[in-house]
Amino acid sequence: MISEEKMKSKHEKKIPGKTASLVPWGDIVAFFNDYHAYRAKKIAKYGKIHKVRFIRRKIHMFLDKDAVNFVLIKNSKKFSSKKAWDLILKDLFPNGLMLMDGEQHKHHRSIINEAFKKEPMEGYLEMMKTIVPSHFAQWHDSTPKLAVSLKALTLEIAMGVFFGLSKDQQFPQINEAITAIVDASSALPIKLPFTRYKKGINARKYLVRFFGELLPERKKSPGNDLFSVLVMAKNEEGQSLEDQQIIDHLIFMLMAAHDTTASTLTSMCYFLAKHPEWQNKLRTESQQFYEEHGVDFVMADLRKLDQLDLVLKETLRRFPPLVTLGRESEEPMDYKGYFLPAGTRVNVDFHQNHHDPDIWSCPMNFDPERFSKERSEHTSCPHTYTPFGAGVHHCIGFAFADMQIKYIINQLLLSHQWSVPADYEIPMKPVPLQFPEDGLPVNMEKVA
Repeated sequence: MISEEKMKSKHEKKIPGKTASLVPWGDIVAFFNDYHAYRAKKIAKYGKIHKVRFIRRKIHMFLDKDAVNFVLIKNSKKFSSKKAWDLILKDLFPNGLMLMDGEQHKHHRSIINEAFKKEPMEGYLEMMKTIVPSHFAQWHDSTPKLAVSLKALTLEIAMGVFFGLSKDQQFPQINEAITAIVDASSALPIKLPFTRYKKGINARKYLVRFFGELLPERKKSPGNDLFSVLVMAKNEEGQSLEDQQIIDHLIFMLMAAHDTTASTLTSMCYFLAKHPEWQNKLRTESQQFYEEHGVDFVMADLRKLDQLDLVLKETLRRFPPLVTLGRESEEPMDYKGYFLPAGTRVNVDFHQNHHDPDIWSCPMNFDPERFSKERSEHTSCPHTYTPFGAGVHHCIGFAFADMQIKYIINQLLLSHQWSVPADYEIPMKPVPLQFPEDGLPVNMEKVA
């Protein structure tokens, strides 16, 4: 291996950008307040590769189309996910998969993966069939904030599918705790009383106690829920998770599955409201699907909803739930003539790649057909379409999310139709996760 000194001596290019700041938190407030405006301003001034400062740390923003491949695929073992996320997430999600690297990550992932194999997944789908239709049956003609309603639904599903709990079992408290943790993930990591970050830590403590009390029962009488599957799960070597590890992973997965799914469902419903021709097309497809299968369909049947799949892919292109992702280099490297010493913090940007005009035709247009076999725009540049991440940390629950989203939209199309005013544009706040600031008000009507 070339020494860091020798490698550094060969590089004359310096990554542009200003990292000095009059305030200790640097640019992080501007980053969270209006991410897209902040990013556009920095690109205009410094280009797609530049450096900024967040909370006394220098961050290198790699926003060009080759960055995801370089960081998450080609050099995945040379970048640490844990070190990048520890600063803001270690108190909220200790021992979550995103905060693990190397053999530890591989070991835990191999066990957790047992919960996302075919047999348990079919069980999760059957549980959803008892939750989703009855939930939609309670919706009336109104103008609800659809994002809020969908978030309540995904939490109800998580309570049932993940933990085998009904809606009336501490539902409000768990919802409040999850909201506090997600809110804390975009706050300054200050542990003073009454700060958002401290409230998130307290919310985590509540969930640890709650799930800890359930664990002995799940060991004694396991069901088909994900909690039970994890309690019993063993990888091919016969290894299982310890009690605290199970709880830590559940808290992280609960947040990830609940909030990212709610984000995608909200975005999808927005586009279907803005493009009624696609809503009608998908409703016809769903009606034909129901006429053919009734309620006796399995996970593989949902993959036959081709038009729904196109819309989902395009939704995830336009509004990926997570727009940016961080890593920290473990050893010195070169990227396009720039020297990266060990310990370099790098951020890649999924949203930037998803809207690059060099990759996508008319990237700001909603055009599901771009994912058709005839066009396949997403294959033109490898690893630039990454709604579920990429590499060793690719979302372990992506198949579950795909199944859940398709089933929910399928059922919603059968029961309701919805619209927004022609001039309405969703005020999406992209970080920490895509979510509309106004909750997405829609005109909702039951299908005759």
